[in-house]
Amino acid sequence: MLSQAGEHTDAFKVRYEPYTHTWQLVMPEKDEAGASEKVVSQIVAADGGEGQGHRLAVVYDDATDTIKLYLDGYTNAKATASLPNGWHSTGALQIGWAGADNGWGEYLHGDVDEVQAYSGALRDGDVSSLGWGTEPCLC
Repeated sequence: MLSQAGEHTDAFKVRYEPYTHTWQLVMPEKDEAGASEKVVSQIVAADGGEGQGHRLAVVYDDATDTIKLYLDGYTNAKATASLPNGWHSTGALQIGWAGADNGWGEYLHGDVDEVQAYSGALRDGDVSSLGWGTEPCLC
């Protein structure tokens, strides 16, 4: 679980849904409790701690009003959404849980090896190289 807190809800959260075998990116359309949400996803079975795990990335491009969920360096149309009225969050980046019912919940049942955060929208080629010891071009 990775999320960024807003005043009333998370600006976004990344979670794994075991029943559908999907990594999901959830984005409320407003900073309001119960706001409608956009959800995009990538299907992949969890490795149960037996494999290399997965590399996840979220890229929001304010210039094009798009948000993408990358899994192991790749995205697709089902993992991309238009977010024309995205809202600004000044809340903390949360690792391991997300906001739920005026508290914390949706706890991660797994391990996080590394987290990187960048200002600006990374290009597809830069995302695919994340996690392999190279730095993206922030051109």
